[in-house]
Amino acid sequence: MTYEPLIDEILQHFSSGVFADEVVGAKKQFFDLAGVFDEESDGFEQKMTQFIDWYIFTRPLQSTGLSPIQMIGQEKGDFFSNEFTSQDLKYLSSGRHSIFEFLKLKNKDIYLRDLLANEKIVIKNSLVTVGFEKEQLFESRLFTRGDTFVFGTSFCFHPPRASRYIFKEIKRVRKLKDVEERAREQESLIIKLFRMRYKIEQYKHVDLQEIYTNKPRLRI
Repeated sequence: MTYEPLIDEILQHFSSGVFADEVVGAKKQFFDLAGVFDEESDGFEQKMTQFIDWYIFTRPLQSTGLSPIQMIGQEKGDFFSNEFTSQDLKYLSSGRHSIFEFLKLKNKDIYLRDLLANEKIVIKNSLVTVGFEKEQLFESRLFTRGDTFVFGTSFCFHPPRASRYIFKEIKRVRKLKDVEERAREQESLIIKLFRMRYKIEQYKHVDLQEIYTNKPRLRI
């Protein structure tokens, strides 16, 4: 089982009625991160899943200052169908958002390292087993399911040449002692890397090292 049906219900609720204008504004913000795209764009489906992920789990709603998943935690998700349990919502709201390093695939078990938490993770009998390469770095979310995890629907794979920069930034963030500051910086870093990843597509003539840097010489 995945959480996709539940995520679909959350999106439906938070993109209609009083939230209709909210999702329009969110798309404009997301275009600033990932560039403008439409149904004819390359990777449209993947970018839409990234938008949905960001809208539900990361972006605070202007009306409340809370993300949709945080609002559900306060309202107990009473507006959802009976198909989902309160435990499902709890698992979804406590998902792990991080930069992961792919270590290996053994049978259907995926071995990862959560780089921000500096922790090894095994996803048992994963539904997603293709598309990974050894030592590949990528952003995603993991949600508890029984005694293991399942992936969210959104992935952002970073190019191998960016790994050195990413490791350096992760080391900087992990050194922060204040827990709240570290949590804020972790999320800021993930978004910054996401934006860098899509600048590569927008500016194909620019070398990667000019994008994955804290001292950009180009204003892009």
